[in-house]
Amino acid sequence: MKIKNILEAEKEAKRFIVKIKELKSSELNGYRVKNNDKPYSTKETYQSKETGDLKRSSMDLTRSLSKLRNDVW
Repeated sequence: MKIKNILEAEKEAKRFIVKIKELKSSELNGYRVKNNDKPYSTKETYQSKETGDLKRSSMDLTRSLSKLRNDVW
């Protein structure tokens, strides 16, 4: 494994955890909304800047873990 890939995965994992904490914080501040646009769904969802940030950091973490597993780049 390349140390560069290990450090990148660690950085992205920490960033992902920070985004989860931010989402939890916004959840407590009332960003919860009912998902009315999907009639089959009765679950509440979160639609905010924090959810978008979390999804992005998740994708970046996935990419860095893929590099780590495949040891390609």
